[in-house]
Amino acid sequence: MASRSASAETIGFMLDIDPVRAAFQRRSMGALGRISAQASTETLTEALAATTDIGTLARVLGDANVLGAAVAELEPLAPLIARNAEHRLALLGEGGGTLSAEEVGRLLGITRQAVDKRRRMDGLLAFRRAGGWRYPRCQFDEEAHEVLAGVAKVVRAFADAGPWVTLDFLLAADDTLEGRSPIEALRAQGWTEDFDRLLRIERGDGFG
Repeated sequence: MASRSASAETIGFMLDIDPVRAAFQRRSMGALGRISAQASTETLTEALAATTDIGTLARVLGDANVLGAAVAELEPLAPLIARNAEHRLALLGEGGGTLSAEEVGRLLGITRQAVDKRRRMDGLLAFRRAGGWRYPRCQFDEEAHEVLAGVAKVVRAFADAGPWVTLDFLLAADDTLEGRSPIEALRAQGWTEDFDRLLRIERGDGFG
């Protein structure tokens, strides 16, 4: 009697993907099936209100009641990881999305190699993604075809904390800057003494 469930290798052949990806998809679909069966209509409706597929998953996985006690015990960090993923997506949206290295090169009028060099020297904020490095759009003055003055200082100040903390800092409104976010203040007036004071405060709070 034939098995009702196809193997990961068979699924991979049918979908033209490698066995590892097929196995991941199979396990993921099984988990999603169990979650959707256990979740309330209200929870699923709230999750579907997210603007992206990942956001929908993050909202569901961020609810410990949906995951269940057994899953929460096995994967206690799952809700935290899901909320973190959703927060990162929100940050990228607030930052205007991202540009590829080639797009940054065209914007700044420099080569791809020059873009890579600036990134390695902490002159640009960038994230390592599956398709290569991505650069938050908010750090550029697209009309002047340049990086906003002061961005490199911020990137270097938070180098040990990482790019997500850096982007979070740049987009968060602060009373020191009269309620504006650092990126808004940089765009409006460039680097001022307020930034030096704000960076000292943030590093004192454990960001650097």
